[in-house]
Amino acid sequence: MNEFATDPPAERSRRDSVILNARIETADQMVECRVRNLSQTGACIDNVGNLRAGDRVLVTMGMVHHVEASVRWANGGRAGLHFEGVQIDIAAARRPRGTVVAAPRNVAGWLDNMHSPYRRGGD
Repeated sequence: MNEFATDPPAERSRRDSVILNARIETADQMVECRVRNLSQTGACIDNVGNLRAGDRVLVTMGMVHHVEASVRWANGGRAGLHFEGVQIDIAAARRPRGTVVAAPRNVAGWLDNMHSPYRRGGD
């Protein structure tokens, strides 16, 4: 038997090329950066915060907030992140931060007519 492992490499999840903004938080800094590609288990980002392999960070992008990640590699002005113990929703990550579901419209009482141009003032 040979002494080298012959197991095939683990299959990587599908990566999407994206241009998204993300907030990266470390123990001593918080920076905004650009996400270059994204999968359910990781991301490639512009390394504006001088991250190093082994660093632990919190990632917020789109509607995905404070996902724990480890820096797997960092070189050439970029860094590779691996999300710890979670698979993110790529559609939620693509949604702009601050996007919320529309609130139901009030259809009863005075609130329904609050902005009506036909409402008499002072009543």
